[in-house]
Amino acid sequence: MKKIILILFLYTLTFSISEAQWILQNSFTNNNLYDVEFYNRNTGWAVGDGGTILKTTNGGTNWNHVPNPAVGKPLSSIHIVDSNVCYVVGWFETIIKTTDGGISWIVIRNNGWGFGSSYNAVFFIDENTGWIAGTGQKVLRTTNGGDSITTDYLFAGNLYDMYFKDALTGIVTGSGTDMFKTTNGGLSWNNIVMPIGFRIPDFYKLTFVYDLTGWVAGSDRRIFKTTDFGDTWFYFDSMAVSPQMRCIEFIDENTGYVGGEQGYLFKSTNGGENWVRENTSSFPPNEIISMFLYDNMVGWIVGGEAKIYGTTTGGQTLVNIISSSNIESTGYSISQNFPNPFNSKTKIYYKIGKEAFIRINIIDLSGKEIKTLINKKQNTGNYGIDFDASDLSSGIYFYSLYINNKIMDNKKFVLLK
Repeated sequence: MKKIILILFLYTLTFSISEAQWILQNSFTNNNLYDVEFYNRNTGWAVGDGGTILKTTNGGTNWNHVPNPAVGKPLSSIHIVDSNVCYVVGWFETIIKTTDGGISWIVIRNNGWGFGSSYNAVFFIDENTGWIAGTGQKVLRTTNGGDSITTDYLFAGNLYDMYFKDALTGIVTGSGTDMFKTTNGGLSWNNIVMPIGFRIPDFYKLTFVYDLTGWVAGSDRRIFKTTDFGDTWFYFDSMAVSPQMRCIEFIDENTGYVGGEQGYLFKSTNGGENWVRENTSSFPPNEIISMFLYDNMVGWIVGGEAKIYGTTTGGQTLVNIISSSNIESTGYSISQNFPNPFNSKTKIYYKIGKEAFIRINIIDLSGKEIKTLINKKQNTGNYGIDFDASDLSSGIYFYSLYINNKIMDNKKFVLLK
């Protein structure tokens, strides 16, 4: 009976792709994907390495390759203006656009491989007026669809994302000391002072709702929020034990997601104050890099390993997993084993915030508990345990950390022999 209960618990948790409410969609590419955007419920685009541009017209059931002139280039960002007009930017002075839904492309800039600046972000408020940002803290602006472009240099460093609420007012992100706001369409930019303290994160993605309330995810795992379009910011330090976050997206003042390394995805329903882990199946991208929400129920995430996931159910929270904010406050965590994948031997590190009864189990794909590595009371401290899997077959396994018989976290490892 105990084994059956465990199998059912894991089945409803993370160990079944078919039941996960973030469903893997077939991208028909092997390239990493860096951005995803949808025009409506059915029509969306994704871009990535190797000059990859994908388009769907049925909500991601099918993704089709779109031929384009940026052959082989890493493409970083796409912005959809309407059903026909899209702008795409990428490495080595790559700026292209389509005015017929991807049937043909207009080259605005397309330098040779290894030459020129690279662009990470693009934002247009209509077919003609837009901005592009990238390496060297370069911001480009155009008012005629790219026929002519004005270039502004802010400081040294890279810019990663941008958002404009109208033709005059916008924000561009970089590192924690390099966030800027314009109120004159990009003719000049003022530095935004972020409350970062001694930690200087990178800000890869930002998101806004209702033009005033916005969030940005810091690479140091803090979530920053503004309610006055960037004039003042405060942060939630609630992601302290999770891997670095790369992207963030809110659909309204309450509901949003943040994703990052190792395919970790978290959801908030109270404006970012608290976060709970989402079920992205046993095989999420190695990194979630971009996401797009159509409404509270429908959304998509893209990232490493050419993976696209979609949900039509508002995702799926991992039940019985303690939220990241609670983990942080108690100081318990378990790290990814190293090396991973591994041949026979690996090491798992974990942290105990205060004395507790600790249990670490190894579980196979069927949900069967096959080994218990730790099952005893331990004092506060940092621990490491050597795991010898020489008696196991090659494959995918999981290990779970229990604190006082309550599951805290679980991770996947790959055994190769």
